[in-house]
Amino acid sequence: MDWPMFRRVENRACRMQEMMQRLDVDTRALVRLRSGDAYAEARCRCLFCGTGDKCLRWLEQSGDGERPEFCPNLMLFDACRRKD
Repeated sequence: MDWPMFRRVENRACRMQEMMQRLDVDTRALVRLRSGDAYAEARCRCLFCGTGDKCLRWLEQSGDGERPEFCPNLMLFDACRRKD
């Protein structure tokens, strides 16, 4: 595998996990949604997302701050938030 591409995929995967943690996404609910297709689509959207710079800045912010409206997966993540 081409190492620069491998690093990009790995970085995006880590960033998506961080985003899901910050938004309190129930990972199991997301993975079960549509037999895993929703999760696979979210990964693909993240990999090819054009707002990676905004994502990094948002993740680096301390505290909860504003919602990441730029994220193409936000509606999906909101639908899979943990229920208290």
